[in-house]
Amino acid sequence: MPSQLIPPPHLAPPSVAHLPLEKRVELWAELVDESETLLRAGLRARIGPDGDLQDAYRQWYARHMEEHDRMLFALAENMSRREAGNGE
Repeated sequence: MPSQLIPPPHLAPPSVAHLPLEKRVELWAELVDESETLLRAGLRARIGPDGDLQDAYRQWYARHMEEHDRMLFALAENMSRREAGNGE
């Protein structure tokens, strides 16, 4: 079915359910480290070889946290509105 949202089993990502907890945590930590490496590489590409990477990271983090805070505030407002309207 071309409009199917769930991929067929042969295209599904591999499961880590069979791995011990320690290995799952290790894989998660590696993923976090690799994500930060990619973020820093993207920032470096944006600011150039002579740019201040620490400052660029600080600015990115501040913007990211502002967006995150706005999202959480909107979520709280939405939940509050739904509770006041009896879930409507």
